[in-house]
Amino acid sequence: MSFLPGEGHSPEFYRDVGELVARRRAEGWLVFYEGVRDDLGRGNDAFSDVLNTLGGAPNLLADSEAHPYEMLAPALAEGLVLQDNEVIIGRPGPDVRNVDMTLSELLAELPPIPPSAHDLQPDAPFNLTEVRETFDGLPGWVQDRVRAAFQILLATTTSGRYAHAVLPPAITTLREQRVARAIEDARDCSILVLYGQLHISAISSHLIAADPAWRIVSSAPVKPF
Repeated sequence: MSFLPGEGHSPEFYRDVGELVARRRAEGWLVFYEGVRDDLGRGNDAFSDVLNTLGGAPNLLADSEAHPYEMLAPALAEGLVLQDNEVIIGRPGPDVRNVDMTLSELLAELPPIPPSAHDLQPDAPFNLTEVRETFDGLPGWVQDRVRAAFQILLATTTSGRYAHAVLPPAITTLREQRVARAIEDARDCSILVLYGQLHISAISSHLIAADPAWRIVSSAPVKPF
């Protein structure tokens, strides 16, 4: 079984992942991939509900139809692209499975927004368009420093331990348990798991806790940017 990190990387990274997926599928492997499914059909409005529940600005995404990653990608790294699962995974089939939660399931599991939280919202909350425009207007050397800061922040938070301490279980634990159960149910198969770095250690821990026969044979870093 192989794990790979998730979305928001360079075109070369996704090309390599796509080639690996194609090889594994040709060899008869299953592919399990990450992606909260928008079963509500509300686009960014539904994702705004998630961010608002987590304490974000209510209109952070409401002004744009662009995907949040598309808006923020230039601030994270030059040449960063939005992940396209159809391009990476290839033709659909029973060997490719989304084992993630749906948006409605995610929203149902998130804690309700406390009434006091509304009093803490700024009078004019910012949105992603303003963030993007502000970044685009910065001098080049400042943009480079902002990218470096974001990459350091991402490297720190996606290590898993910090994120699991501050994020609701619906964002982390419940999703990881679902992946682990899917792997257990298909344990006689070879499986390629396309999930973010944040989740990989926890998924492995769930598997080992369920059956000590599970073990990590080897690991290797993958450069995302």
